[in-house]
Amino acid sequence: MSSTTNIVVGVSANGTVKAGEYGAAESAARDLGFIKGGVSIEHEETAYDVKVDQVLAPIEKVTTEESLKIKFSLSEATLQNIALALGVNCGEGKVEFGDKTGSLTKTLFINVKGADGAARKYTFWKCRPTGKTGQTYKRDGETLIEAEFDVLADISKERGKRFGMIEDV
Repeated sequence: MSSTTNIVVGVSANGTVKAGEYGAAESAARDLGFIKGGVSIEHEETAYDVKVDQVLAPIEKVTTEESLKIKFSLSEATLQNIALALGVNCGEGKVEFGDKTGSLTKTLFINVKGADGAARKYTFWKCRPTGKTGQTYKRDGETLIEAEFDVLADISKERGKRFGMIEDV
């Protein structure tokens, strides 16, 4: 039966997005502060159509590729947040970057409102910043740090559970 309590509006008040070292628990993750524009979680799947001569339509679809991307804009323009979006470490009062050989993987935690008044918790095991980021400094608005992450398959987890989990608590 339909219920208006299953309509979710807004995000959580505190700790919406947290980032920790790869494999870290949420209690060891850093709260990234205020965000603006919400959090986007985009899942995409590519499938191969199995076709046979005796049937006009595909008789099966086999997944050949799967991807997950997370995007959000950080309102707190700290050096730590800039370093996170770039996929590099933050030094004492500075961020050095350019010509890197790899990117840091993180575990991301996203806490939002869930259906029926629950709190919804997303845990993404292994995330790599895409390095696609930007900051615009302007007279009449906040500087936002755009962050985008690819969720990688964590092969230490069981097949079918390698991106992460969603739970209502």
